Amino acid sequence: MSAWDELVAAALLGTQRRRPDPAALPAPVRPLATGEPEAALLRAAAVLANYRRAGHAPARPQARLPVAPRDERPLVPPLARRRLPRLPADLLPEWLTAVHEAGLRVPPEQLPALAEAARTRVALRAPLAAVAGPAGSWLGERNPAWSFLVSAPAGADVWEYGSARQRREWLDRTLEEDPAAARSALAATWAREPAGVRAEFLHVLGEHLTADDEPFLETALDDRAGPVRVAAADLLARLPGSRLAARMRERAARLVRPDGDALRVTPPDPADAALRRDLPGGGDLVRGVVAATPLAHWAPYGAPAQVLARPVTGADPRVLHAGWASAAGRQRDTGWVAAALDAAGPQDGAVAGMVRLLPPQLHRAAVSALAAKLAPPTMAAAVADLPAPWSVELGSAVLDWLATHPGDRGLGAAARAAGSTVPTPCLRHPIATAPVPVGAAPWWRALGTTLTVRREMHEELR
Repeated sequence: MSAWDELVAAALLGTQRRRPDPAALPAPVRPLATGEPEAALLRAAAVLANYRRAGHAPARPQARLPVAPRDERPLVPPLARRRLPRLPADLLPEWLTAVHEAGLRVPPEQLPALAEAARTRVALRAPLAAVAGPAGSWLGERNPAWSFLVSAPAGADVWEYGSARQRREWLDRTLEEDPAAARSALAATWAREPAGVRAEFLHVLGEHLTADDEPFLETALDDRAGPVRVAAADLLARLPGSRLAARMRERAARLVRPDGDALRVTPPDPADAALRRDLPGGGDLVRGVVAATPLAHWAPYGAPAQVLARPVTGADPRVLHAGWASAAGRQRDTGWVAAALDAAGPQDGAVAGMVRLLPPQLHRAAVSALAAKLAPPTMAAAVADLPAPWSVELGSAVLDWLATHPGDRGLGAAARAAGSTVPTPCLRHPIATAPVPVGAAPWWRALGTTLTVRREMHEELR
């Protein structure tokens, strides 16, 4: 039992039943633990508490630490250096990425604070590791909590010994350069990967998806982890020639049948185990089947606009429309995307997420058409949910739409999304450069400030 444990036991039992043994105390503390038992106990506890904090000689390293390799990249300019501590947290990833693209580095004395921030903010890790260079790798080797800064091992060792980020980057790069080697490496380690890592690797695979991935993904449909099964089903639904797509096509033929000019829906059996396997994400089964069915299946029913215009019996038409919208997004079918956007109702903001699937030259027209249909709150929610990156045309169209509603206080979420997401060519929009209109909602000034800070941030790195 340690000296501290001895004192605690005596305090709990009382000095009449148990008195602390002075011999258990460190030699410098013993002479002070004198007097009446109660006073001796309290005095010993007070002295020992301070002794434990400051009474140990600091450890001396056996050898000097190695010096970090020299980094030849120039430091960020003084203006950018002074801005870094004042930079809003949500703009830090963009700033780090811009520093890396400019071939610059951050002052080494600021790396520990950035590394500590990245420890709890995963989005910071990749851009910080890119700009940290040798000094960051040196820090990561000495602090396991900052291991994401360590440079990747050379060659194929990255896949076996790299960090999670380094392995994702290796898989992404190798799928582009040597797809066979990447898929072989993935299959070799798949069984021992944690569930979260398996799901992340499937998302990387989705960026390079080919028909050759079908056998592997069919196996992943039986994975023990739900997120992995959901990711595998989503990828298989993107392959119109996959066995899953064929199974969904057969189900769609039974579920949705023509009934004159209408479409009659017969919901599937909720207890169908095979269907549940192919739709691991749950939710409405009719929507799930339609979303995973190749869009070519609906060609006999007419053009996309004609199919969307048909009356529906046996189910809520919005369920079918949501399934078709999901299928259009998965299969990158611009004809169906355009038709779904055109058929959107006043409260159907979910389809706005498909604007990004259109060619950039159509983004402005699509946003204008949606803005004319959707109520401002619905449009604002749709804009806030638009995933990055945005095209210049999309960013300009969203800012133009916001500029037509300066006094609407319900557009704050859309303004925040636009402020952090529009590309750099949009940063000189009149919202940022013109005077604030009389009666403007608070989000207008905040958006203008964000756009200005981002513009100055990039200019300071030139």
